[in-house]
Amino acid sequence: LAFLKWQDTPTLVVAMLAALGFLSTLAILVIFWKHLQTPMVRSAGGPMCFLVLTPLLVAYMMVPVYVGPPTVSTCLCRQTFFPLCFTVCISCITVRSFQIVCVFKMASRLPRAYGYWVRYRGPYVFVALITALKVVIVVCSLLVTTISPTVRADPNDPKIMVLSCNPNYRKGLLVNTSLDLLLSVAGFSFAYMGKELPTNYNEAKFITFCMTFYFTSSISLCTFMSVYEGVLITFLD
Repeated sequence: LAFLKWQDTPTLVVAMLAALGFLSTLAILVIFWKHLQTPMVRSAGGPMCFLVLTPLLVAYMMVPVYVGPPTVSTCLCRQTFFPLCFTVCISCITVRSFQIVCVFKMASRLPRAYGYWVRYRGPYVFVALITALKVVIVVCSLLVTTISPTVRADPNDPKIMVLSCNPNYRKGLLVNTSLDLLLSVAGFSFAYMGKELPTNYNEAKFITFCMTFYFTSSISLCTFMSVYEGVLITFLD
């Protein structure tokens, strides 16, 4: 049986990148926490920043469940926690880009709608609704697929049996990332709409960079999936 082992080079590379990402994200979170009341942190989103950073920390901590022989519990973690964490992060970035445009354009044209948005904490309501929708998607995905480890033959070497969680990982990945792709497109669009805003409030270039990186990585991932079906697919379960 083949599965990801800690001594494998790809596993070590991913683990090192995850550790680096975890430490850097944790450092940023601590800095933001210590300077929460400063104008810089408040203009960056204030408490919303913690809603972006905390799911990232959880996602980085999920890397160990992808290593070793999969079990029902690790398969469940793979197919629930990481998709949810990533969706929360993307939804926060999307609503942040919308809010920047909203303050400068919507407030003057639709003051009543803007008042409702502020009064009823629109950003948090949006993130909560998107998260609830993603929970429904994940639950439905779990109901139609199995979370028990399955064995399949490696197309490159039929003698090797790959032990993984999801035999239909391509469909599962498409379902789990469809909402994230829509959110990223929306965030990119709002960022483009806000490119003419004052420099001090314009985060369009940073959001554009993040969304471009996400698109590029998604295309690379799809290309990798189309030509490879070996044990590294474990990371896509």
